[in-house]
Amino acid sequence: MIADAIEAVRVALAGDAAPVVIVIALALTTLLLEDVAIAAGVALATHGSISWGASALAVGGGIALGDVGLYGLGLAATRVGWLRARYVDTARAHWVRTRLARRLPSAVLLARVIPGLRLLTYVACGFVRVPFAPFAVWVGVGVTLWTAGLYAVSVALGDVLAQRFGVPAPVAVALPVLLLAIAVPLWRTVVRPASGGSPP
Repeated sequence: MIADAIEAVRVALAGDAAPVVIVIALALTTLLLEDVAIAAGVALATHGSISWGASALAVGGGIALGDVGLYGLGLAATRVGWLRARYVDTARAHWVRTRLARRLPSAVLLARVIPGLRLLTYVACGFVRVPFAPFAVWVGVGVTLWTAGLYAVSVALGDVLAQRFGVPAPVAVALPVLLLAIAVPLWRTVVRPASGGSPP
């Protein structure tokens, strides 16, 4: 999967892919490897293979589509009879729906930035049938802030890497996001044993 994404970026950087193909590839890559898609989008825009606007739209659109898909997954689960009877048509589900609806902005935005929380939160929103329109609006806000923030950080740090260490600009701007993608899971594996479980 990662090898395919890297090969797609290599082909695009070589000028062998049309911009529309790059946009579609970036959008689809977000559904599998969001961080790799962001890094690739920044690298390709820096290289000039596609415009910054097309890059951000492809990556942001793909991420938003994936987030809405999680809502849809939760909604689809309500069609399973025993799940609906046991978990959806209950006072507890009504309580969860009310709480999520009241705190939807913070729930959606926190889930976007805290690793591991997005799947649970967005599927739960669909499962308890939080109104879709406000959910979609807050997903759009969250994705826009997230994508713009990571693009800005990548460009700023990439410029430093390119100037101080002579790293080629497309590689330099991709490195911060890729390093972040590797660092977060490593941090979680280090912190989790230290904070908790009982000894074997």
